Order: sequence, then C-alpha cells, then structure tokens
Amino acid sequence: MLLHISQDHSHVEVVSFPRDLIVSVPECPDPADPEGEPLSAMSGVKLNSVLSHGGFNCVALTIEALTGVKIPAGGIVEFDGVAALSTAVGGVEVCLAERIDDDYSGLHLDAGTHSISGYDALAFLRSRHGVGDGSDLGRISNQQIFLASLMRTMKSGGTLQDPVKLYSIAKAVTSNMQLTSEVQDPARLVSIARALQDIDLSKVAFIQYPTGYNDDKTAVLPAESAALVNAALQADLPVQLDPTANENTEVRHGRRPRSSAAGRTGAR
Repeated sequence: MLLHISQDHSHVEVVSFPRDLIVSVPECPDPADPEGEPLSAMSGVKLNSVLSHGGFNCVALTIEALTGVKIPAGGIVEFDGVAALSTAVGGVEVCLAERIDDDYSGLHLDAGTHSISGYDALAFLRSRHGVGDGSDLGRISNQQIFLASLMRTMKSGGTLQDPVKLYSIAKAVTSNMQLTSEVQDPARLVSIARALQDIDLSKVAFIQYPTGYNDDKTAVLPAESAALVNAALQADLPVQLDPTANENTEVRHGRRPRSSAAGRTGAR
C-alpha cells in the first residue's frame, strides 16, 4: 500500500497494489551487500516476488517507477502487526453485507456489524476464499474496509488528539513492524498521525490500483486509468474514480462524487 498525505493536509489516499500485478523492477541495492553490485533490473514479474528479490527498498523503488511518486519512508507490516494494532485501539468495527465462511483463514462471520481485534482481525485480513471471486482482489477489499474502519475508530475515539494514546499505538507499531530509519522513532509516527487529525473522513480514500486480468487470468496488468491515478498522485490532487466505472474507469481530479466508486473505499 502507498500512503499519500497531501502537502496541505487536506486529503489522503491509500493505494493498494495487487500482489499479482505485473511490474518492471529497476536495479535495486542488494540487501546482503548494500555497497556492492546492485541487483539486476527485471521486467514482467509479479509484484509479490519483489520483496524476496531485493527487500523493502526494492519494493519501494518498483512502486516509485510504477507511479512516479517518491517514497521517503515505509516499512513491512505483517498480518500480526495489524492484528496487534487493532487490539491497541480496542477493536475495529466492520460491517459485512454477506456472511463469510473461509476455512482457510478460520474466519466465520454472519452478515452484519462485528467488532474484531487480535487474531479475528488477522483472519479477516487474510481471508480471500470467503469473499468475492476468491482472488487477492477480494482480500484487498477486506483490507481496505478494515483500514477505513480503523481510521474512523481513531478519529471518533479522539485518539488522534490524545498524545498518550497516540504514543501507546506508536509503540505497538514499532514493536510489530519493520520500519525504515525515518519512521522508527515513535515520536515521528505520532507527528504523522497528528497530521491526519484535522482531515475530514470524506477526504480519506482507499483505492485499489486500477488493473485488468491478462489473457489467461493468472495475473493483472495496469489498466488505462492507472496513468490518471499516477498523475493525480504526482500533482498532489485527490484521486477519484467514476462511481459507475469498472477496472477501466475514468479518474477525475479535484472532485469527489456523491457515492463510492469501484475500487475505492471511503473512510466515512
């Protein structure tokens, strides 16, 4: 996921990239020998192979090349880390339109509203066989719903205005996630969270990077509208998908429709 906070703190985009997205990978520093010869560039590989190829820095450079957006800091968040974060905020409420039964993740939830935390949250984030078409794209939708609700929980509970609560959550983050040096200090994480406190939830958008299946449906490729998402991020403008569109949707800059779009989850 790519988190973009606008320079004037008026809007936020969180863009999810499918693990089966076909990407080109630039030369990357070798994690085993950062000062030595870089790892060779690659093309036509799935995004989920890049982490094992060259570590987090290689993933960041790949997303930079794909979107044209500079990534100054980041980290690796395992499912356990998000489960710990959900516990730190006292649980996250999710609303399901349909029952989920996924024996692979152990998730069995009726339709309706549930407050989940810990390993129930972990199962929700991992579930793919019980939602949508069983692909990773369905799992992305679950993850976006969870994170939108997490953001809503932190806003409504006054957490973003409470330095003590924020520091406690920042400690949970640093204890459960592998972060680059720029964000390893809990105080730095608190300052990022404080930047979000005055942003209206309607201006926080969770977006699935526009893609379409390849010919044999074993992977996905950037859709035509992905270039417009890239342009909006580069220009520091809100990214908005047309509410009637599919994976080849048009993107409008600086304007938000009345309803949520395909591939976008609002944090309202």
